[in-house]
Amino acid sequence: MIQVTLETREGWQVAVVAGRADAEAADDLESALRTAIDQHPKVAADFRSLDYISSAGLRAVLQAARAARLRGGEFAVCALSDPVRKVFTMSGMHHVLRIYGELPC
Repeated sequence: MIQVTLETREGWQVAVVAGRADAEAADDLESALRTAIDQHPKVAADFRSLDYISSAGLRAVLQAARAARLRGGEFAVCALSDPVRKVFTMSGMHHVLRIYGELPC
């Protein structure tokens, strides 16, 4: 199960994500991130409370980043939990996405 809460912080729409971004939750994650992108040109996904991310979850994040780029916006992820940071590193996502230790704003 995944929970996504949208907040606005200093010029960024922040999607605070908690739970597990597995195959069952990937569509919900992508939908929530796309909602944030539709509402604001600068979106950051806060993953400090994300316990797990699968390849389906990574795909959802990449699709959201692509949607933001196509709209001329910005997309970043920040505050990765340790397990999620390991997956991002092993998958090479750190070369594809903007990743911040804390929020970019």
